[in-house]
Amino acid sequence: MIMKIDKYLWGLFFLLLFYQQNNFSQADSPNIEKIGYPLIVDSDTLFYFYENLGPFSAEVRAREANSKIISLLKNNQIEIDSVNLVTQDNLYLIRYKSKVIFSISERDAAYLSRSSEDLANEYLQNIKEAIFKHDLKYSNQNIFSSFGKVIGIILVYLLFLIGFAKIFPRIYLFIESLEGKLFHSISFRQVEVISGESIIIVLLAVFKLFRLFASLFLLYVVVEQVISILPWTSNLKLPGLRGIFIAIFITFFTLTLIKGINRLSLNLLKKIRFWKGTVIQSVRIKRVNLLSEDRIIGLLILFVRNFKNVMNIVIGYFYITFTLSLFEFTSTWSDKLLSYFLDPLLAVLNEIIKFIPNLIFIVIIILVSKYIIKFIHFIFREIEKGDIEIPGFLPDWSIPTFKIFRFLIIVFAIIIIYPHLPGSNSKAFEGVSVLLGILLSLASASAISNIVSGTVLTYMNAFKLGDRVKIADTLGDVIEKTLLVTRIRTAKNVEIAIPNSIILSNHIINFSKSNANEGLILHTTVTIGYDVPWKKVHELLINAALASENVVDDPKPFVLQTSLDDFYVSYELNAFTKEPNRMATIYSSLHQNIQDKFNEAGVEIMSPHYGAHRDGSQTTIPTDYLPKDYKTPTFNITTNWNKPKSE
Repeated sequence: MIMKIDKYLWGLFFLLLFYQQNNFSQADSPNIEKIGYPLIVDSDTLFYFYENLGPFSAEVRAREANSKIISLLKNNQIEIDSVNLVTQDNLYLIRYKSKVIFSISERDAAYLSRSSEDLANEYLQNIKEAIFKHDLKYSNQNIFSSFGKVIGIILVYLLFLIGFAKIFPRIYLFIESLEGKLFHSISFRQVEVISGESIIIVLLAVFKLFRLFASLFLLYVVVEQVISILPWTSNLKLPGLRGIFIAIFITFFTLTLIKGINRLSLNLLKKIRFWKGTVIQSVRIKRVNLLSEDRIIGLLILFVRNFKNVMNIVIGYFYITFTLSLFEFTSTWSDKLLSYFLDPLLAVLNEIIKFIPNLIFIVIIILVSKYIIKFIHFIFREIEKGDIEIPGFLPDWSIPTFKIFRFLIIVFAIIIIYPHLPGSNSKAFEGVSVLLGILLSLASASAISNIVSGTVLTYMNAFKLGDRVKIADTLGDVIEKTLLVTRIRTAKNVEIAIPNSIILSNHIINFSKSNANEGLILHTTVTIGYDVPWKKVHELLINAALASENVVDDPKPFVLQTSLDDFYVSYELNAFTKEPNRMATIYSSLHQNIQDKFNEAGVEIMSPHYGAHRDGSQTTIPTDYLPKDYKTPTFNITTNWNKPKSE
């Protein structure tokens, strides 16, 4: 049992020995970098402690040495020659008289690849020089000299302030006197945009800001020089002093800038309202009023207010960011705030720069497509004029065909441009494109049907603009043809939009198609009794037609007898006209003349039916056409009572 315990103890001993040797080998290795702890005298670093000495770490050695040096320097009568170097047990001791300040070991010299003696003498010399500088710095002569310099600097600063107080008010008065002489109002179309007073105010603000900056800058220089001259404060480090002065100036500058922007916006808002009818006028294209004066003024007021708010926010944001960057303990916050604004901006700019080659390619494609469309438009315009003739291709087809070609060219250009658009290869862009495609395909089925129908109608040559047509129950003139709808204005001046798909599925009656040849035949039917000779009826009808407006005499009107009814004969009058768009007016005139001609001839029109006993009823002819001695016949009744009965 004892043997086993001994084995464990020996194993633990060798393990500790290996660990200790490993530590020593690492400590002695000159290749491992160590942290140095400085010995500082009056803010000057003399040297560093790197190695441990016995139970004392390098940090403790440096702290103790600094403490002893500071306690010695508090004694203004320190003797530099009393600082000496002695050796003891392989150590070099630097002492003041008999008091040890610190010691130097062989490990300190080995780490710096120096001999112990040379390193100790160098450290001793550095300490003596530091003590000498300290004594010189706090000598009575140097103190009196420092106070003299401080007083001189303060007097010079006060002289500058007195000079500023006398010079700058005169500069302000001189600038104010230049209004109307050197600085005039800026006008546009004889309307004052920026007054001379506003220019003077801006210049005064600039000079006042310059005065503030100069005063703060001089104050900063004075404070910095005073701190560096006085021996008690020369070792002070005030890293935030410069930042404080810059922050004060930036604060005044920011407040002045925001005040100027707000004041400028208020002046602009006042002037915008007075610019109505002068600088601000309605935007018109021909007779179409796109933007009224009141609307433009409202948009400008909205823009100025939003611009003022955006500028105030941007200025405030950069003010906070810049102010935080002036101090070391808040500089990280400044970097974060600045990155929130700059990172997206730089990312956008970077993408724009990368997009420039693709943008050039897109511009070239657009320009090529534009000039191809212009060339095709020129060709079809010549076809429309008749300067270029293509067999079987009507001039009326030129503009619709050009629109089809233009649409195809634009679609082809978009297909070429699409892969070069920013983000076109991203999944989000592809997803949006697919979604839009599905929505268009679902929502545009009827629209596509109308487009196809409109294209078919174009090449059917069923009608053109200005034709009088009848589509289903709609009768009127064609006033517009598009790929989606056809617009018709009726005789009652009612505008009707008919989808092209409906037109294609119904029959189309074109009254203007034959206008270029013989003309359109207008027809109407009258019924005349059998007692009137048909030749006379024909003559009266033809004369009535020739007397009507817009009825041509060549070809000559003609009459057709369409039926022999129980009580009358049906006569159909057919007359030619070159004005199918005035059908309603022509029919009205035709019917009026038929009535007049028949009444003048003493012929009764049996439409509508009249039931009358001819020997006792008033004639249906108007009284204006009857003789003056006309009297309504009496009602006569004859009987056959005396007639002998037939056998």
